[in-house]
Amino acid sequence: MSTIQTTVILAMTADGKISPVDSKAPRNSFPLDHAHLEYQVSLADLVLMGAGTVRNEGIAFTIENPEHLAARKFRGQSPQPITCVVTASLNLPPDMNFFSQDIERWIFTTQSALERSSHTTRLHQLAELIQLGDTDLDWDRAYDIMAQRGIRKVFALGGGSLTATLVEAGRIDDWWLTILPVIYGGESAPTPVDGKGFLPSAAPKLELMETRQVGSELFLHYRTLK
Repeated sequence: MSTIQTTVILAMTADGKISPVDSKAPRNSFPLDHAHLEYQVSLADLVLMGAGTVRNEGIAFTIENPEHLAARKFRGQSPQPITCVVTASLNLPPDMNFFSQDIERWIFTTQSALERSSHTTRLHQLAELIQLGDTDLDWDRAYDIMAQRGIRKVFALGGGSLTATLVEAGRIDDWWLTILPVIYGGESAPTPVDGKGFLPSAAPKLELMETRQVGSELFLHYRTLK
């Protein structure tokens, strides 16, 4: 396994949802969680986002806090971490605002998607397209590429399908979960880890390392037991 540290950072409602049933609906505002997210992302060399999350948000998460930007400069990091979108289908409209942001963009995808997509030529101009397999994403290859390029700290910002894929690949080292004081409900609303799920005998185990309560928000830091 590589020496890359991978952290999942997600905010979920008290009933375990990371977005409402209508993913385009306006969200509640939680400034404390936003500040927490910005600090954590400021430590990253690279941020992983699922294609669905990028399509819903329209943009990558960027650091605005001057102190965090100064700290990155002091550490010799670029102003913003690389944002890498993970998509096995390459279903990414080139006209999204994401592609006009002043950031370095990677896209992890498959050879079959590169051959099928009508956007491949345009996306080549907007991001670095990195093929990780013929039809399935090879995470060993992904981590080898990141290690070769000097990536040491990765944050995954969801959604649930991406997180599930990383869990199955055994790549998550720790988790930051924010419990938000709101209920979304909805049986089809996404959760932090979607995918096929795990039977209890094979379910990944976590160790709680830190808890912090600020107002009605609860911040939980877990380590994956390996």
